[in-house]
Amino acid sequence: MTIIRRREFLGATAAAAGAGILLGAAAGVKGDTAKPSDEINLAVIGFGSQGRNLVDTAMLIPNIRIRAICDIWPYRQQYGVNRLKSYDQTAVVYADYREMLDKEKGLDAVLIATPEFVHAEQTNACLAAGLHVYCESMMAHSAEAARWMIQTAKETAKLLQIGYQRRSNPCYRHVVDKLIRQTELPEQITQVQTRWVMGVNEMSGWPRRRTIPDEQLHKYGYDNMRQFRNWRWFWKFGAGLAAGMMAHQIDVANWFLDAVPNSVLAAGGVDYYESRETFDNLTAIYRYKTESGTIRVCGQVLTDTRADGIGHFEQFCGTEGTIRVSENPNWTAVFQDPDAIEWDEWVRKDYIVKTKTEPAKPPTNGDQVVQETGRVEPYSLPALLTKPPLQPHLENFFDAIRSKAELNCPAELAFRSEVPIFKAIEAVRDRRALDISSEDFSA
Repeated sequence: MTIIRRREFLGATAAAAGAGILLGAAAGVKGDTAKPSDEINLAVIGFGSQGRNLVDTAMLIPNIRIRAICDIWPYRQQYGVNRLKSYDQTAVVYADYREMLDKEKGLDAVLIATPEFVHAEQTNACLAAGLHVYCESMMAHSAEAARWMIQTAKETAKLLQIGYQRRSNPCYRHVVDKLIRQTELPEQITQVQTRWVMGVNEMSGWPRRRTIPDEQLHKYGYDNMRQFRNWRWFWKFGAGLAAGMMAHQIDVANWFLDAVPNSVLAAGGVDYYESRETFDNLTAIYRYKTESGTIRVCGQVLTDTRADGIGHFEQFCGTEGTIRVSENPNWTAVFQDPDAIEWDEWVRKDYIVKTKTEPAKPPTNGDQVVQETGRVEPYSLPALLTKPPLQPHLENFFDAIRSKAELNCPAELAFRSEVPIFKAIEAVRDRRALDISSEDFSA
């Protein structure tokens, strides 16, 4: 697969438009008028672990048919065929996505779960072919490539959803709509903390008899099978696993604060693994200027054990309370500050649920007592995710195609979350704080 650059793509796109190949849709973020059956015909590009997650989740949603699978590894192609058989579905298999786009007629949309360095090329080709696209995060390996995707989506008037799935999670949406926007329950947010703990893991291997020859891999941009199987650990293929995890959490910060950062101070590196290029540890402090004042967002992605058992969360600390939210409901909680006004009204309205706990007694030694800052009252949330994490986001994408909803994470929103990540990587390399200007967010 030859990597297509922007200039080459635009020329091909213009020619296609002249030939009447580009299929336009109504302007905006809704899709075409739904077919009477509401059935959506999909193709999937990339059948690795995330591609399988997308397929397994899509099969839980009615009226979804997967018509084509594209992957450069025959081993995954066969796995995909077998996987679909378990769902009583069959699909045509391709190694080259361009052949798939040329031969498959009647597709409505494409799910893309390939390495970041080919996201822009593949997404733009699918959009130009008249298809809506769900592209996994990060949306691209550079800000320039991400801008290219946004521009193509505008030119083709096709939907482009990026896989920041928290934006469709009912728990996260409840926090934004009820606790932050309506009640301002934590009052003035003063700081935000995010953390993602990544357990130690080995490089991914492969069945030796399923090895792709190096000369074949070279056509797709890889030097060898080690790179192909572990692409997240090499700069030429993407921003790295640590940066990719932090991007999800910066997206939540942007969303909840309704703002974007204007500076970043960061540290990170290959602190644990010796044979990898991209960071396995990353700490970034972002400064947000909001209507209520300056807010610092401190994000950490760590290679560690499972720490205190809470693997990942976003925590918003305010003057009267703290909200800790996570995809795992066991790690989600709201804490009332001892000096805050009563929250009984919000309990009655079912915005929060009082958690019954017995306070621990502070240890004593004669007249000496361990001092407490005050009793923090815990609450839980009534809105919980009862589906697989990807399902609400895919449902939103499919509903938008049917003109029944608007996208929860169109490319323009995702771009605002990825610029800060690229800036954090730059700050680590330059060993200095960096400003982030409004021009940096221009798409």
